Amino acid sequence: MAVQPKFPETLRALSIAGPYAYLIATGEKLSEGRSWRTNFRGIVLLHVSTGKDYGEPQSKDMISSIIGAAEVYDCTPDPEYEGYYDHWMKNPILFEKYIPNVSGARNYWLPKTSEHIKAFNRAWEQIQQQQPRAFFKIHYKEGIINISSSRTANYFEIKDDGVWQTLAQRIQGEEIELTKLEYANLYRNRLV
Repeated sequence: MAVQPKFPETLRALSIAGPYAYLIATGEKLSEGRSWRTNFRGIVLLHVSTGKDYGEPQSKDMISSIIGAAEVYDCTPDPEYEGYYDHWMKNPILFEKYIPNVSGARNYWLPKTSEHIKAFNRAWEQIQQQQPRAFFKIHYKEGIINISSSRTANYFEIKDDGVWQTLAQRIQGEEIELTKLEYANLYRNRLV
């Protein structure tokens, strides 16, 4: 039986040389320089390549491992190096357990083998466990769920299609803690 993906189809990985994947995963490096631009936006797994042209990684167990993730949100020309582009990243995560022995590829890559799919599945599990969480106000009235920011006046509403039952058990007072992914999935189904 083939290995089934348990991650979103938009998930990609990027092989990064030397110590830079770690610096992105810890938030110390905010962009990755490349000789090509990209239209990709979304979560990317940070894979440490085997190349040594740009220095050694912080530890040997990082080589050929997926060590974290970040969200690619922009791509701009590099102001210092003509013909190069900065791929800007935010919301970094350094995995508690690296995913070793993963072969990389060029550009933003998809899993091509069952071993890649297993690695992406393991990475996605860690993203969900370690992903930043935030509190939101939540109200239910006549089949409509209202979700609003605890810090701003921003809100949206969704129709209750069985969602309320799963959310209600997690509500404390009038607030619920959601991961970025949970919030994004709810927002995607908002009433316009």
